[in-house]
Amino acid sequence: MTKAKFEIGETEKHTIIVNASALLKYIKIEVDGEKVVNEANFQPLSKKFQLDVGNSEKHHLEISAGPFSPIKLFVDGKEAQKT
Repeated sequence: MTKAKFEIGETEKHTIIVNASALLKYIKIEVDGEKVVNEANFQPLSKKFQLDVGNSEKHHLEISAGPFSPIKLFVDGKEAQKT
């Protein structure tokens, strides 16, 4: 299983948790403890997910995750972190 935890935001902080399991074949994404993605993934390739988070400080997220690839997080079009 590949798991990553990211924290984004300057004044309005958000915690993003990404789990990708090759054995159980799923990808789950949580934002501030709330599941926003919970889907099966039977492909060995990465999938991309786009989310918008924040109220007063809005950010557009793009998350690339797969069971056999590193998890990448892009915030407002710029790569922020990679596992």
